[in-house]
Parts: sequence; C-alpha cells; structure tokens
Amino acid sequence: MSSSDWSDRLVRGYAFLRGALLVVFSAVLMLAPEKAMPGSSMEPARSLGLMFASRTILLGVAFMVLVLRRRREGLAWVFVADAGLQLFDTGLALAMNKGIVAIAPAVLGAIDLSAGLFLLRAARVSKKV
Repeated sequence: MSSSDWSDRLVRGYAFLRGALLVVFSAVLMLAPEKAMPGSSMEPARSLGLMFASRTILLGVAFMVLVLRRRREGLAWVFVADAGLQLFDTGLALAMNKGIVAIAPAVLGAIDLSAGLFLLRAARVSKKV
C-alpha cells in the first residue's frame, strides 16, 4: 500500500470517528443534558443541549456519509468548515480567559484543516489523472 493510500485511509478513518463522536455526544446531550453539563438546571441545560445537538448531529452525519460515499472533495470542505468552527471555539475560550480550554479546539482545528487540505489536493490530483 502506497503512503498516499495509507494517508487517505487514515484521514477517512479520522473523519468517520469524528462524525461518530459528534453524533454520540449530541445524543447524550439531548437525552441527559444535566449529566453532560453538570451544575446546570434541567430546563436550560436541555434547551442548550437541543440547540447544540441539532447542529452537531448534522456535522457528524455529514462526516460519516461523505466517508461512506467516498466523496473526497465534499469531505475536504466539511473538514475546512469544521476547522473554522474550532477556530471560533478557540477564540471564545481565549476571550473568556480559559487558555487551557482553548487547547482542544485548537488541536482539532489544526488536524481538521490538515485533513481537509490533504483531501483537496488528493481530489485535484485524481481529477487530473
């Protein structure tokens, strides 16, 4: 297996795992918001959970469907869009003086952007051939 094939599989595996985790976390947030967000009362936690989950489930499903349908370019753009969301989360954490909280979205954003750019290059190369 060439390194390009291995990299492609690695990126697709990461995308599917990322999508599955987003869907599972969203389901937990909808079903038991008070456990996912300890210290908050039931109704505000449920409202916030439903608002967050409605958007996050769509992102997770998009990752998984695009992996299964082998849509490189579409998956690449979803990665790039998610990197933008992670940039927003990083900025929000820094604005709230929670530097340690900013680490996870910054790392995820960097990985997402790298994966997206890799897939865009791979999609363009495969179109030329």
